[in-house]
Amino acid sequence: MVAADPDEWVVVMFEDTDDQFDSGLMDALLDTEMAADAALAEAGAGWIDGNDVGDYSYELYFVGDDATEMWLLLDPIFADAPVAWTRVELRESLEDPSPEVLAQG
Repeated sequence: MVAADPDEWVVVMFEDTDDQFDSGLMDALLDTEMAADAALAEAGAGWIDGNDVGDYSYELYFVGDDATEMWLLLDPIFADAPVAWTRVELRESLEDPSPEVLAQG
């Protein structure tokens, strides 16, 4: 029996609702993104799948078998990022209508 493809997601968002998002911040996050991808790969928990850039936000998409496990690995990495995340969604699928939402307190 072949295992199903992983389909749980962690979406890390960097949003600025007052001003247009400074796309130069993406460059500042590159080392953090690579460290996050390496941590997931080393643990066999998932990988970075891509990003999405909008006028007021930047989103990073990570996929694996367990979104909660992935966030436990990613949280300390993003805690040290040069740009603070504003929202994280733990999704059971990419199109999850009611993801678990975490926000910076």
